[in-house]
Amino acid sequence: MLVTVGTALGGPARALAHGDPTAHYLETDSLLTSYAAPPDLRVERRLRGVLDAAAAQGYPIKVALIANEGDTGGEPEPLADTQSYVLTVSEQLEDVRPLAAPVLIVTPGGYGIAGRQPRDGTLTQITPTLAASLTRHLPLADEAAGTALARTAMVAVRRLAAAAGHPLPKHIPPAKDDLNGILRGARSQDAFGGPWMIAALALATLLLGALLVAVHRRLIGRAVTDVSPHGSR
Repeated sequence: MLVTVGTALGGPARALAHGDPTAHYLETDSLLTSYAAPPDLRVERRLRGVLDAAAAQGYPIKVALIANEGDTGGEPEPLADTQSYVLTVSEQLEDVRPLAAPVLIVTPGGYGIAGRQPRDGTLTQITPTLAASLTRHLPLADEAAGTALARTAMVAVRRLAAAAGHPLPKHIPPAKDDLNGILRGARSQDAFGGPWMIAALALATLLLGALLVAVHRRLIGRAVTDVSPHGSR
């Protein structure tokens, strides 16, 4: 059983039965920041303000910032093939509810974008060709750190929203730092090691529960055998 648990913890991307940890987190929040290299809180507030403004303009994009493998539980795909990974995330989000705008993943090496593109009152699926076109001229972060990724994401969201016909105001106030916003979301997750660690702990809990049930049933079986006529000595 210990080997089983260890193997499961080595692959937290598949730990939750209903989906990838990044998709699970983005079900209820528009922003997943890096917990391995968290952004400066003031910059995070500004990025959340941009996301709020985008949603108000009809472009409710979801964004994940991935700085290194510390954000992925050791899984290489989110960094090595971000476009394939974002397709997985968007498909799992679609299983929960239809997406009204893209999912954008920002890494030091580039972007992944999937979902639907809201334009002229209609939603168009983002194909790999369209994804390549949308991200081709977006700036890259100047370092593998959460603050740099957050600043880059702000520029990217502005450009994507404008290209889809949803330009954002020039001046956008930062989001408020309160328990219904940043602290409820990104910061509260940090204390537990981020969504990938939460997924691993969830699986470990399930396996431990299964082990306890199995032991309980075995003890009951032995007790029944001991008191039965054929089991007595």
